[in-house]
Amino acid sequence: MIQLADIQKQTKDLSEEYRKGLVAYLLHGLSGLPSGPDDEEVGRREVEMDSGSVTPISHAEFLSQVGRRNR
Repeated sequence: MIQLADIQKQTKDLSEEYRKGLVAYLLHGLSGLPSGPDDEEVGRREVEMDSGSVTPISHAEFLSQVGRRNR
């Protein structure tokens, strides 16, 4: 049986593109993960936006705030 440490070593040699593909493949195979926000969350966020209790930001600003560059 392949050990986790062996898989981790092998993935270090993959290109970023292949690692992203591997991550997507593994995440797709997991059960019980939410596929996105549920209707209740969407409704709550719409109320927040409509009431002005939150300030909207651009996608670029969001990426900047979470430490990622715009792609």
